[in-house]
Amino acid sequence: MKEQKLVIDKMDFEPRHIFECGQCFRWHRQEDDSYTGVFGNNVLNVKKQAKSVVFEGICEDESAKK
Repeated sequence: MKEQKLVIDKMDFEPRHIFECGQCFRWHRQEDDSYTGVFGNNVLNVKKQAKSVVFEGICEDESAKK
């Protein structure tokens, strides 16, 4: 497992619309308006900041499976 962070420029990405639409499960809204989800051995936090979306979490290292 390793901690990873990815920042992308997307003005039209709205986490609230995605994670509260009723079709996404196991995502929880945090006090800072980010969303945290757990899937498999991964924990991911997604937050919109101005024009960017930040994905940060602990994810399985794919190279460890080889």
